[in-house]
Amino acid sequence: MINYASKTALITGASSGIGAEFAREFAARGANLVMIARDRQQLDSMAAELHAAHGVTVTPIEWDLSLSGAGTHLVAEMAQRGIRVDVLVNSAGFGTHGTLANTDSAILSQEMNVNMNAVAETTRGFLAPMLEANSGVIINIASLAAFAPRPHHAMYSATKAFVLSLTQAVWGEVRGTGVRITAVCPGPTNTNFFNVSGTPIPGGKAQPASGVVTAALTAIEHEKPRTVPAPAVMKIAMKVMGLLPVTATLKASK
Repeated sequence: MINYASKTALITGASSGIGAEFAREFAARGANLVMIARDRQQLDSMAAELHAAHGVTVTPIEWDLSLSGAGTHLVAEMAQRGIRVDVLVNSAGFGTHGTLANTDSAILSQEMNVNMNAVAETTRGFLAPMLEANSGVIINIASLAAFAPRPHHAMYSATKAFVLSLTQAVWGEVRGTGVRITAVCPGPTNTNFFNVSGTPIPGGKAQPASGVVTAALTAIEHEKPRTVPAPAVMKIAMKVMGLLPVTATLKASK
């Protein structure tokens, strides 16, 4: 079992949802934290809470990953501060709903930067020193949506498919080293995601974020390239959709 005590875990989207659960879990395991998000007030509150509860060092950093090159700049910021990142969790993300033609182009650019570009940039930037040290963990949050294109969620599905593909390919590149990486593809989860995207929760039920964190860390322990924490019925549905002609699945999607 990996010992995270005294390691440093950098978590994006750390002020709420899945990212906040990762922060709590790693702090409980004795890891120092670098918490990245745009909500400075919430970051400071969580940092104080986790430091008081576990005695770990918590560094809250207000950072906007929707800006071009934000991931690359974050890697440089950590180097400038002299912070070695042992664990990277790319949890920040958001989704848009509507037709691609009618969605504001600036919002789409931000969605690509947060969901895709920042993930690629930080994965690459922090991976090199991990390989040099022959030790490290990278957890990239994708989505169940990565497995099928969904009309009216076109950009979100596409960005999450990118995260899944990138992470699995890098898993193949680092196999046999001391670095572990996995893509996490959750089904509906109890976070602010659906409020932000303005869409209802599929099936009306959402799993707790803590279950997603547990699945991710289990996948890392077993060196799995991906994990899909989702209800069994959703996993079956995704497998069935994968066997159908793409036109059939697109017509069935909303």
